[in-house]
Amino acid sequence: MGVVHRHQSDHMQVELSVSDDKLKLFAKVIPQTGFATASDSELIEQVLTVTPERLVDHEVIRDIMRQLRAGKGCEDRRVAKGEAPVLGKDGKIVWLVRRFQPGGSLNTGRELADFYNLGLFENIEVGREVARVYRPTSGSLGTDVLGNPIASKQGKAIGARFDRSLELKSVEGRDDYQILVALVSGYAHEEGDKVSIREVLVIPGNLDYEMGHIDFIGGVKVGGDVQKGFHIKARGDIEVVGSVLGENQLTSERSIIVKGFHQGGEGSLVKAKGDYTVTIAHGVNAEISGNVIIQREARDCAFRSSSSVLAPQGSVVGGNVWCVKGFEGKTLGNPSGVTTTVELRNELEVTAEYRRIEESIKKHEVALAALELHVGPYLNNRKRVPLLAPKFKMKLTELINRYDGVQASLTKLNDAMKRMREAKVPGDDSKVNVTGVVYGGVVLSTTFATKKFQDAERGPLTFRPESVGGEWVSQQYQPLQRG
Repeated sequence: MGVVHRHQSDHMQVELSVSDDKLKLFAKVIPQTGFATASDSELIEQVLTVTPERLVDHEVIRDIMRQLRAGKGCEDRRVAKGEAPVLGKDGKIVWLVRRFQPGGSLNTGRELADFYNLGLFENIEVGREVARVYRPTSGSLGTDVLGNPIASKQGKAIGARFDRSLELKSVEGRDDYQILVALVSGYAHEEGDKVSIREVLVIPGNLDYEMGHIDFIGGVKVGGDVQKGFHIKARGDIEVVGSVLGENQLTSERSIIVKGFHQGGEGSLVKAKGDYTVTIAHGVNAEISGNVIIQREARDCAFRSSSSVLAPQGSVVGGNVWCVKGFEGKTLGNPSGVTTTVELRNELEVTAEYRRIEESIKKHEVALAALELHVGPYLNNRKRVPLLAPKFKMKLTELINRYDGVQASLTKLNDAMKRMREAKVPGDDSKVNVTGVVYGGVVLSTTFATKKFQDAERGPLTFRPESVGGEWVSQQYQPLQRG
């Protein structure tokens, strides 16, 4: 502290000092011989020689003077206080969406967490307001205890950088912030000082409990494996660099690529409006609007394609292939004669609706078989039912009515399936091509005809149903026209 003023009278000796930050004024008062008659105004007058009155603490001065008149002095009592400057506020981003930050924790703040559905980011549509960007403020001046102004500091502007996926817009009537608007669909990504909307969600490693199920508005790329039981739903392409390890559901409004091994399993499903490309597949159930492309092998799979199933350097063993435009592969079946079916179907038969009807028919047939066992001979001899005791008559009547209802429903389902089958036939260019070998046990089928191979045949060969009668014939190889 520095002394800025001294005063001595018959009543007291006064020394005024200023703190190092110049925001406080301290008084040291020593009684003199006439201390008993000292007045408050004398000390106030001395204080006002160095500081404005509005900064003076009169209550403290009155207390000092009461002590002085009792013959007591004081050491470093604060008698005035300056006004500190109000610093400007730094600019900031206030997010209105849940953004994805790499390396985030699985700690959800809940006692129990569903690690399959973590929801670590939020889907963002084009045009959505994702954040408010507040401007820095200038603050206000302060005053030191001597009455001199103290400069304030301007708040710092945000250091974030926005790429072309975002637009900063002003808001009418608001000068304190601007809004950040998404120019593409995706998720908000913040890494260091870089802020963007990313259209592809890249998972560097495996899809597992760290991310949970993915439901994303854009594309998804998994750098490792999709662990067992984890699902991906995306509007964009799905690419898995590693393998898919079973009981997974992959759904894309575009294409799906699995560069490794794809294990299917109970409850697994692949749906894509584009192509499905896989290196090795086992037990995969796929409904594909585009082509199914097999790089090496598909074993015991169920493929339904509205276009073609292609394995130019690969093999298809076991399972069932439904396709509209045709099949082309190097090897079909295997030397053990495992049943491998390729069916040329129309565009309606490979749809999810056809499959739903097909599954519903199977359930109805199971229900009818169970009801037949319960009703027994009374099903075909219903005239005997009224002769039974009342409780048995009531029970059998109920079972027979239920049987008739299921039978009527099954008839409607079969009629719907028949209409779908007859609505269109496979195109004239639909064919099955085998460039290597087709083994015994392979079955080629349409709605109207079936061909089962007893022995192996060497390709390249083309098999197609005749336009008249629909019977299968073997022809010289003709390349498949790919859609």
